[in-house]
Amino acid sequence: MKPGIHPAYGPVVFRDTAPGTAFPTRSTGTARVLDTAGRVEKFQRRYGTR
Repeated sequence: MKPGIHPAYGPVVFRDTAPGTAFPTRSTGTARVLDTAGRVEKFQRRYGTR
């Protein structure tokens, strides 16, 4: 891998809210949030309501 172009890879804690458990893992730390409201609006614009 080329040095200096990749995000830092380090320890994080994954928390599963359904059962209330947490466990350590490793990740780059980049979090993605799904915008479900935006996806629904995009679908409605494209196909309309029937």
